[in-house]
Amino acid sequence: MPTATKKKGTITAALASAAGKLQPVENTAAAPNKIKDFQPVAAHYPPEVRRALKMLEAETGKKLKELLGEAINDLCHKYNKPQPYREGM
Repeated sequence: MPTATKKKGTITAALASAAGKLQPVENTAAAPNKIKDFQPVAAHYPPEVRRALKMLEAETGKKLKELLGEAINDLCHKYNKPQPYREGM
């Protein structure tokens, strides 16, 4: 008895083809990864810290990444170090 191989999207593609609809072709070329040049920075804080940051987001219209970048620059300035964060990073 032959074994059935399951191919992703085969049934969907066949039904769409029968209905006369074109299926989008998956792009197999590797798209440039904008995140690959960045490193995660993480820490655990009490819920009050997150609430304060969320309030600042709402009040300023800035994203969390921008607020944290600004805070990192302020800290670096305090210790006479280069300020690494630039807007639009």
